[in-house]
Amino acid sequence: MTRIGNPMKCPELDLQPEPKGGVELSENMQQTLALLTAFWRNQRVILKASPTGVLFTCSPQLENIIHVPAVGAEYPYQGDDIKCSEVMVMGHPDNTGNVWVRTKVAAAVDNAWPLAAKEVMGFSITNLNMLHLLVKLADEVVIIAYTL
Repeated sequence: MTRIGNPMKCPELDLQPEPKGGVELSENMQQTLALLTAFWRNQRVILKASPTGVLFTCSPQLENIIHVPAVGAEYPYQGDDIKCSEVMVMGHPDNTGNVWVRTKVAAAVDNAWPLAAKEVMGFSITNLNMLHLLVKLADEVVIIAYTL
């Protein structure tokens, strides 16, 4: 095991009592820490994650925004075959009914998330064709923004 002789202050870890002197790190731990820390303005920064281990990052740049008009009532929609990383779906501000949103299978009122006018739902998907919508009323519009 490698022993680090210099004390390393890292208040984000909230270690009690604060370690004095060096810390012994196995090779596994060294590799893990190397992957979970960053360097900014000449100091180490701990990268943060959700309770389930999802690393918090910034969102990628917006690739495109499309408007999907419902051709009729109970209009089903599946996204095109476009690689993406995140999607935001919004009920158009002029809508009066709900848009039902879900992934992987056809959306229905009993298996999807409802969006009213101006409401937005964002989530991660790897291809826009995973997105399924059900627009309840004819002539209403769904706005979809996605990132690569």
